[in-house]
Amino acid sequence: MPIDILPTRAEHAAAFHACLDEVARESAMLGQWQAPEVARVHDFVAANAAAGHAAFVAWDGEQVLGWADAIPLWADGLRHRAQFGMGVRRAWRGQGLGRRLAEAVLGQLRQTGAVRRVDLEVRADNAPAIGLYERLGFIVEGRRALGLCHRGVYYQTLEMGLVLSTPADRRGR
Repeated sequence: MPIDILPTRAEHAAAFHACLDEVARESAMLGQWQAPEVARVHDFVAANAAAGHAAFVAWDGEQVLGWADAIPLWADGLRHRAQFGMGVRRAWRGQGLGRRLAEAVLGQLRQTGAVRRVDLEVRADNAPAIGLYERLGFIVEGRRALGLCHRGVYYQTLEMGLVLSTPADRRGR
């Protein structure tokens, strides 16, 4: 069955929840050990869809295999930035889904022009993810000691960023 990369919609919420929960429970890469309750995930998905945020799922017709999103920061002076997040079910990693999802998110951000930079945080020992982000143009901007704590174990994280456009770009310079 083909795998489609689709904008995340409210009807994906339950399947998104299942995917998020699986990824959170099987790895120490996310900042959570399990997905929040279904209602909270539904509200998150519905709010992002209604706002037109760059949020996509890998959909095989029955389940969400992965997701990626870039949610703009809410404070006035930070609205030009978005926080990137993604996850792919273990069985589907290494098959290009993460890249397809990330490219969909970044493509929408570039098309709309509403966000000028994308930030992310990744565990420093997550070489596959770091490699993907670097191939997409993200650069390491810093390291954070004790950046993630998973079940009592602390991990260093990398702060990575991607500038999509600068103010000069908007003025045609």
